[in-house]
Amino acid sequence: MTDQSYIYGINTILDTLKYDPGLFIEIYMKENSDNKRFKEIIFLATEKNIPIRKIPKPKLDKLASTAKNQGLAALIRHKDKYDSKSAIKYLDSLDNPLVLILDGLEDPRNIGACYRTANSSGVDMVVIPKNRVSLDSPVISKVSSGASELTNTAYISNLSSFIKDLKNIGIWICGSSDTAMTNYNEIDFNQPIAIVIGSEGKGIRYLTEKNCDYLVSIPMRGQVDSLNVSVACGIFVYEVLRQRQDI
Repeated sequence: MTDQSYIYGINTILDTLKYDPGLFIEIYMKENSDNKRFKEIIFLATEKNIPIRKIPKPKLDKLASTAKNQGLAALIRHKDKYDSKSAIKYLDSLDNPLVLILDGLEDPRNIGACYRTANSSGVDMVVIPKNRVSLDSPVISKVSSGASELTNTAYISNLSSFIKDLKNIGIWICGSSDTAMTNYNEIDFNQPIAIVIGSEGKGIRYLTEKNCDYLVSIPMRGQVDSLNVSVACGIFVYEVLRQRQDI
C-alpha cells in the first residue's frame, strides 16, 4: 500500500477534518464553486493550516478518479495499519473487544458501507486479508464517509493464522453463513467476539469457516434468500451492541 491517497466528497472530507485533521496534506476545490458547505471545510482547514488549492474540474476529476466528486478532493496520509502482531497486542489490551473481519470482500462500495457501520457502532478493529482488496480506493473512503480512514484496521497476510491468534487471547469467532441452522440472535455476544462477513457471492472461505466457533444465519421470510453483505454486517454488529446494552 502507498503512504498517501486521495479521498473525495463533501461528507467524507468534512468528517475526516473534524476527527483526524492530521491526515491531510492538501485539499483541492473546483474553481469558481459557490457551494455553501465549502465554507466550513475552508474554516476547519485554515484553522489547522491545511493548504487549499482551487483547480479546474478536469484536473480535480483526474485526482479523484471520478467526476462524481462534488467539486472536492484531498490528498491524505494513511492512518497506520496494524499487522498481525500489533493487532493482537492491541486487542489483548481491551476488556471486551468487538472485531469485524471482512473475508474476501471485493466491491469497494460494500467495504465502504461496512466501514461506516463499524465506525458508527464502535467496532474496535476491522480486519482485511492482504491481496484481496486495495484500501487505497477512494470509493471506499467516499462510501464510508471517511470511516475507513478513522477506524483501526489490521491488514493481515494469513487470516487463518490470525484467527487462531485471536482465539488464543480469548476472542470467539462468529461467522455468517446462509446455511447455518443457528440464528444470529441466539449467540451470546456479551463476550470478546469477532464477526466474520464473507464475500459478496461465495461467503466466507472454507479455512475461515473451519476456524469459526459459531456459524449463524439471518432468517429470511421472503423469496429473496440473501442480503447485501453491508446490510448483514449492520444486523450482526448492532445485535452485539443490543446484547451489550450499548444501544
